Amino acid sequence: METAEPNGITTTDVIDAVDEPDPDVVRDALEPVTEGGIVTREAVEAAVSDTSKLLATAETRIELAGDARADAAEAAAPIADVPSVRRRLDASGERLSAVESFVPELRPGFVIPDGVRHRPGVVYDLAVEIRDVVATAQEAIEAADDLSFDAEQFELWATDPRRRYDAFEQDVELVRESVTDLDTAADALADADDPAVQWADATMRVEVLSLLVADLQAERRDLRAVAERTGDPIRDGLGAALDPAADRLEAVESVLAARAVPTWRDRFGPDIGALERGLAPLDPPVEWETVDRILEDHRPAVTGDGAR
Repeated sequence: METAEPNGITTTDVIDAVDEPDPDVVRDALEPVTEGGIVTREAVEAAVSDTSKLLATAETRIELAGDARADAAEAAAPIADVPSVRRRLDASGERLSAVESFVPELRPGFVIPDGVRHRPGVVYDLAVEIRDVVATAQEAIEAADDLSFDAEQFELWATDPRRRYDAFEQDVELVRESVTDLDTAADALADADDPAVQWADATMRVEVLSLLVADLQAERRDLRAVAERTGDPIRDGLGAALDPAADRLEAVESVLAARAVPTWRDRFGPDIGALERGLAPLDPPVEWETVDRILEDHRPAVTGDGAR
């Protein structure tokens, strides 16, 4: 049972005093400023100190993200006019602006109000501010760290031709394997538990893979442009499997179109159309997390041999 210090307050006192219908919300907010359900000066000071340290960490990570992005931009300067490089630089600049927009929210200037542990409303307001600022700081740190990592990877890509070619070949292999899987799925429609679902899923995957093929074809052109600009030799047979995979993908698309029946189109046509409209505005280099989200928003649930 909570027992307040002389002239102190408990979590229950705060719950009774504030305008919050859910007691658990109040308890969660008060946790950093209480000990055993009692608001103490030591707990308040520790919570404020810990939050201030977290804010400093967030600001440092944002600065490091800016440095990493600047280093990447400097490394890519000789090839900055190559389309895919330019788009990546623009995208990273937008991300940096978004990360830096957190800065004003990371400077609340915490001051512990006088007599805070005796004033339920005041201590709750402070606890809520701490909760919200901590959440913002953690979000800022995550975004800054992600940007730093991606910028460092891009800097390596811009300065190391082997890394560029290896990454490209890995993506081409992914396309080749995915087209093989789709070819198998198209051949197995007749044996599927629900062929309409299998057909819709395969049709949507064809749309996504077609976008990926176009993305890789554009990247291959850009890799050749980069090689000419830097004098680095282009790898022999770069992406040799890409064009055959693109031809096989067109063949799979034709098979799926030929095997579709009107009821399948009636059932899944709107979803396929929505997917196509979602993908249409995307230009290389494509943000594949966005593509994945669009696909998952419209893709039917697949079971059995076609499970995803």
